Order: sequence, then C-alpha cells, then structure tokens
Amino acid sequence: MKWYKLIFKQNQPIHIGSVKWGVINETEIFIPGWTMWGALTNQFLRTIGFSEIERAKKLFEHITNFYPAVECEKVRCSNTDPLFPKYEKGDFYLGDYPEEKFKFEFVDTIVSTAIEPLLRSTKDESLHEFEFILPKSKQDISSSKQLYWIGLIGFEDDVIEKAKDFLKISLKIYIGGDSKYGFGELELFSLDELKSEGGNTPEEVKKWDLDEDGHLFLDDNDNSLILKHFFEFSHEVRFEGEVKLLAEFDFTQNNPKVENAGYFVNIGSQIIIDDKNILKNHQLFKGKLIKNR
Repeated sequence: MKWYKLIFKQNQPIHIGSVKWGVINETEIFIPGWTMWGALTNQFLRTIGFSEIERAKKLFEHITNFYPAVECEKVRCSNTDPLFPKYEKGDFYLGDYPEEKFKFEFVDTIVSTAIEPLLRSTKDESLHEFEFILPKSKQDISSSKQLYWIGLIGFEDDVIEKAKDFLKISLKIYIGGDSKYGFGELELFSLDELKSEGGNTPEEVKKWDLDEDGHLFLDDNDNSLILKHFFEFSHEVRFEGEVKLLAEFDFTQNNPKVENAGYFVNIGSQIIIDDKNILKNHQLFKGKLIKNR
C-alpha cells in the first residue's frame, strides 16, 4: 500500500455534526475519517459518473481522521504536524489547544428562528443555535492564521493511478452539514507521497501509529498509546478515556439508513499496551481501527 499526506485549505466555514443539546447543534473540532471518505467518494463519483458506486466506496477507505494545523502556508505545510488529540486531566485537547480555547478562537455560532408572518412573532420550537468552524482565527483575522486540515490516505497498488488522476492540487470537496448554503468547502493544498526507505514503513506513516498495510504500528518500547484513530471497543483492551457509539449512514437512498454501528474508544484516549499482538490485529478504515475478522 502507498501512502499520501493530504493537506486541505479551509475556504468556507464547516459544520461537522456532533451532539445536539436542546436547541444547540454542536460541531466536532476535527474531521472524522468517514466524513472525509464520504466527501472524496462523492466528488469522485461526480467526476466519473455514478455507475461505479461500490468500487468507489472502497477506493478511499484507508483514510485517517483529519486534524487542524495553523500558520503553515510559508513552507506549504509539508513538514507540519497537525494538532493531534489527547486528554489532560479529563479535558480534551488538540495539540496544546484545550477544546474550549480552540472553540474560542476558531468556532462561531448562528442563532436563528422562524417567524409567523401573520402574527409577526417567532414560531414555537423553531429557535436553534448552529456551531461552525471558521477558516481563520476570529481573534486576529488580519493575520495569516489560516486553518488547514491534515491526514493520510493509503491506496492499494492496483488503484493508485486512478486515485492520482483524481487527487490534483486545487481539487475542491465539500464536507459536513449545510454545504448548499455556503458551508464546507475544502481545497487540496498539498499532496505528498510518503516513500519508504529500504522497504520499511515511512516515518510519517509511523507518526500516525500505522504500518505500511494500515495496521496499528507499535514501537518495541511502547507501553501505552494515545489514540489518533477510533479503536474498536473490546474487553481485551485496557484504556483510559471514553467510549463512543459511532454509526455510519448510507446516504445513497432517499431515506438514509444506518449501515453499521458499534462502540469505539475515542480519539485522544490512552490505550494500555498489554498484548501487542491483539492491538496490531486492527486495520484502519475511515478513521477507525477495526479488528481483522
């Protein structure tokens, strides 16, 4: 499998559906692998036609989650690491950003409601608040503190040429909710092949805790691991963090339906390494490490 480092520049506000609390529709502050997979697959099918849906679904499935990076335009980001997730004292961080600080600097909200035209009053139960991630810091818009999104994707040898024909610099994709209303545009800013030396897994791929085949990579000296990918929950694995129920939907039908669902250890959680063979038996699919069946 050959791996590529993708860096997208954020051109528009984006909303990644997270949790709805009453009238508040929160956004995630990273882009899950299955969201990037869906955006790439959709744009690919728009390019070649919708006759190869099942083949297209598999083309981009070995993809990581995408995490933000700032201030990397001068060196085109190629040597920049994203803000990887972690927990500190129970709080979620991206790099050195606590979640609250990241949201303070890069997340804004829209509050809206519907109006009853005859009564000229607000319509009952229509008030809602919608969070979105801004392309630039709202603390210093005049600066070059632009958001970029960094992740990896792996291709099997037989599909590399087809994928390279599609993944061109300036390719635009649309992610998240409300893309019809000026949200969600990302532009491919950098595409680098991660070459191995002497047949070994490229160092950049190891940095994401993956080996050349997309399985979990563990160093011989590791005794714990901070997750950059969701990890399929199992009673065989000890961890510190939290578990999430994740569901994937099939949007090819008029009424989207749940395609699969399961419990996963959240990104940023810490895996306690007891048996490396059990952990290494997990492969990357759409931002999730799933046990080989």
